[in-house]
Amino acid sequence: MGLIGAASFWPLTVYFPVEMYIAQRRVPRGSARWLSLQALSVGCLAVSVAASAGSIAGVVDAFKAHNPFCWTC
Repeated sequence: MGLIGAASFWPLTVYFPVEMYIAQRRVPRGSARWLSLQALSVGCLAVSVAASAGSIAGVVDAFKAHNPFCWTC
């Protein structure tokens, strides 16, 4: 669940709404508002990538502690 949440957070919660806002309000490219919105988007992308990496590390840790394919264990 954590991996799905981390992977879907950035595009659905940040990227598409920010891009729609920029398009609807016709924010000029390179303006201070455009740069701040893009910085917000990149920052949230970094958080999402870090959360995905943490989630993958958690899954790998869980597989080390439990072997789901062992029938005799």
